[in-house]
Amino acid sequence: MRNDSISIPVVSVIMITYGHEKYICQAIEGVLMQQCDFEVELIIANDCSPDKTDEIIRKLIDNHSKSSWIKYIKHDKNLGMMPNFIFAMQECKGKYIALCEGDDYWTDPLKLQKQVNFLERNSDYVIHSGVAQLMKKKTITNELYGFSNEKKIFEIKDFLRQNPIITCTVMFRNCLMTFPKVFRDITFGDWFLYILLMSSTGLKSFRSIEIYSVYRIHPGGIMSNLSEMKYCNAHIFQIIQIKRAIGYLEYPEDILQTLNRYSLQSFKFAINNKQYVSASSIFWLNLRESNFKTPFIKYLRVMKEYFIIYK
Repeated sequence: MRNDSISIPVVSVIMITYGHEKYICQAIEGVLMQQCDFEVELIIANDCSPDKTDEIIRKLIDNHSKSSWIKYIKHDKNLGMMPNFIFAMQECKGKYIALCEGDDYWTDPLKLQKQVNFLERNSDYVIHSGVAQLMKKKTITNELYGFSNEKKIFEIKDFLRQNPIITCTVMFRNCLMTFPKVFRDITFGDWFLYILLMSSTGLKSFRSIEIYSVYRIHPGGIMSNLSEMKYCNAHIFQIIQIKRAIGYLEYPEDILQTLNRYSLQSFKFAINNKQYVSASSIFWLNLRESNFKTPFIKYLRVMKEYFIIYK
């Protein structure tokens, strides 16, 4: 469902959505309110939502004055978050790509214009981002996500332990042609995406101090539904895949410490829940990935505490 234009968009906005009937209208409006001197396409990829997301999107397209910006795709079956994101990426025609998932929204009408201006003037950056306000329990809080008192320049080393930028504020150059197969299995796809962008181009990332968006925390969010053990295991997997994507032979010391910490936490959760096979797998994975630089004493302490409790 699209009104085609002869003009090639400068910016493609990706909005993947699943079960966002309560939020999707606000997310779309945040994109369509953008004031810019270039063409924009909004690619909405609905991963077969089981609620009224589809109905709300179609109604908005039928009635909005900027509906020509929208390219809407509803999948007939659920692809999963990462395959749906890859699909949307492959649909992008713009020189730049901006991200906003269906449960977040933009608040600055000049967001796209400011970010295009920056990337046009600064060829040594592949990513531009800003600050987001945090929404909890339907209330915008005073917490700022991604905030620092000054502008921040990041190199790829700054992304090895964690993702320092907020996805609903991001714009990047449309320069990533292929994705590794493992991308479909990644939990933190945005983090891995930035690693791929920076490692493939050798360029930097910039974070502005300007507030662009609202990041919504709600019970249906992906992060909200991860158990502590799954959260740790997702980080372990992510760190291992980042190492392979970059081509490091060994982990830098700070990354190794992060890997060991998440591995130990996951091991403890498994032991305390009597998941001994999982605990053994976690330990041996940590041992292998760390090249035997594993905190053996801490593992022994976990075992000792467990057997004292359940003796």
